[in-house]
Amino acid sequence: MTSTPTSTSPIVAVVGVGYVGEHLVQGFSKHYPVIAFDVDPVRLEQVAKNKTKYQLMTTRLGSDLALATHILISVPTGVYSDGTIDTRILRSAVDNVLCNAQYGATIVIESSVAVGMTRSLFGDRHHEKDLKVGMSPERVDPGRTNVEYDSIPKVVSGIDDRSLTSVCSLYSRVFQRLEPVSSLEVAELTKLYENCQRMVSIAYANEMADACHSFGIDPLEVCKAAGTKPFGYQPYTPGIGVGGHCIPVNPYYLLSNSSWPFLEMATEKMRARPANLGDRIMAELSATSQGTSSRPRILVVGVSFKKGQSVLSNAPGIDLIRHLLGTYDVYVEFVDPLVNAESLEYVPKLDHTTEWTSAYVDSHFDCAVICMAQEHVDLSILQELQHTRVFNFTSALPWSSLSPVQAAPLSVPELEEPSTPEEIEILTPALGLEDHNPLVTVPEQPTVGQDLINKVLDSLTIAKEPVVDISAREIGLLPV
Repeated sequence: MTSTPTSTSPIVAVVGVGYVGEHLVQGFSKHYPVIAFDVDPVRLEQVAKNKTKYQLMTTRLGSDLALATHILISVPTGVYSDGTIDTRILRSAVDNVLCNAQYGATIVIESSVAVGMTRSLFGDRHHEKDLKVGMSPERVDPGRTNVEYDSIPKVVSGIDDRSLTSVCSLYSRVFQRLEPVSSLEVAELTKLYENCQRMVSIAYANEMADACHSFGIDPLEVCKAAGTKPFGYQPYTPGIGVGGHCIPVNPYYLLSNSSWPFLEMATEKMRARPANLGDRIMAELSATSQGTSSRPRILVVGVSFKKGQSVLSNAPGIDLIRHLLGTYDVYVEFVDPLVNAESLEYVPKLDHTTEWTSAYVDSHFDCAVICMAQEHVDLSILQELQHTRVFNFTSALPWSSLSPVQAAPLSVPELEEPSTPEEIEILTPALGLEDHNPLVTVPEQPTVGQDLINKVLDSLTIAKEPVVDISAREIGLLPV
């Protein structure tokens, strides 16, 4: 027997009150009575702290969902070790909601899902109770305090017009701006596209940093200089990888039912990065005989997935530790004031209140690896070390002075100089000079391959009076 609403006033249930669900509880309880549902009593205890401030009920009973006129599902969606998506928790939550929802209720998926998954999960089952179905992917940035939750534009969608109307009516009291879209699938892809773009951009910044080391260039200086461009550039800094509930996971949901070759390559590169950097660290220690014993002692600094957070979900620092311990005979400790020792039982924790000194680190470890610049950790002590090698993968310290790779001199492929005008004529298109502006001059300062460049330019008609002065790199003679 199904229950029917006794009031037209909305009562909102949030299914799954982890990080995302807790934000939903806090946001919606300012405007509506809220039921917080979760199978984990610890999470319910956490959200219950707001019980005296807002209208909030916590429960582990699925039958209590029948009290709600609107049900928001915000359970985690993950992946298996082989990259296939894991939707077991989400499917269980949907089944629970369909079983207990009152007649005519509105159900909204807030979790990140593959394109088409919301429609597939419900099928025709929502017709049995005349349920309305929506999809509104969460947008939460852990640790960011300069943006209010309700000021973030909210993408909303419905399986039909009346569902979209119901979702908009509910959400309009909570969020300052709604962005209604035409279908569930548009909303699903919007979330995945946003996060995958960020992941690809970070992967690109990492590749840039790796290239900088081989050229003997400071990647942070490159980032700073590029950031002065007032258009067409978004700043990203390199690091050890990406972590959290969304960024490392969302690509696999996008790849689960469609082809994205570039995204797939970037995702696998990012996934392998902590292990690859771990191998580089060990190779560097071995090459320089940095270890004072047969078993190197390594201190990992900052292991949560993001500054200001204690969450370890998909944290690249944890992936690094696991790779080091699983591949090499090493001793590893970690320091992170926000992460409890119980959360990482297989790795000893350094006491940052008494042992985080240059003298202690210098005398106890062969190297320190900075994965993340955590709050309450003074990284300046690492610049005072005399014996311990430091590998820095953050922007908190000068990257070049703490480089994880020995810088190699800039290498430019040698070109065989043409000796005849015919050869010069053949070479000209390859250098990008077939449409060369006769009013352009090249600066006289020496550059790599300058003799060859001069021969090519001598074969062209160049005006003596310059109108614009650019470098050989800008006209394509040298790699950008």
